[in-house]
Amino acid sequence: MNEQAVEGLRKDISALWEKRAKGDVSERGFQRESEERVLDLCRALVRQRIGEGEGIRFEHHAVRAHTKIAGSVLRESEQEFISLLATDQRIFRLRALHAPDRPLLFLDGDKDAVEELAYASASGVTVLTQRRKGQVVAGLVIAGFALLAHPWLQITGTALFLLGMAGALHGLLVPTRWAEILQPEPTVSPPFQIWALRKKSARLLLKFLRQRIGRK
Repeated sequence: MNEQAVEGLRKDISALWEKRAKGDVSERGFQRESEERVLDLCRALVRQRIGEGEGIRFEHHAVRAHTKIAGSVLRESEQEFISLLATDQRIFRLRALHAPDRPLLFLDGDKDAVEELAYASASGVTVLTQRRKGQVVAGLVIAGFALLAHPWLQITGTALFLLGMAGALHGLLVPTRWAEILQPEPTVSPPFQIWALRKKSARLLLKFLRQRIGRK
């Protein structure tokens, strides 16, 4: 895959966004086609860096969202798209902030935003957990607002209170889980992490990495 082909994919993605802005494509069609082309771009960027006979074995794509009280408590204020693609010798990562007003092109300044980690430099893979503090705080804020505004909201206030408490309890009882590739001497920052572990692609990638890294 040469640079011309990669730039062609980027132009296709940008053109699709222009068609959406003009109303020339339905929202459903845009979402489907945009996802396909973004994933094609991820694969093309990785194929530029792998040697002959080194193919992509597994891939996993996830979106990380962070609830921030500074923004709306009902809407995620920031999302990060993370694409992981693994070969027999190394794993590649592409990261980009996902904003509703611009396409994902995986550009970091004047260079492609692609990172890689050789299995030979890793010591293992571990699964970590963390309480969803942002979700707990957001849920409590919603519930508190519902209590204060109950005289005016009435039935709606009760529903809003229950929604807030449900969100807070979910954040407490269902912690975030992710896997992390361990390195004795870290060469990339932040470390390579696998999010959305419930997805089949994440489970397959995690199993493959444990086998590859454990064989050293």
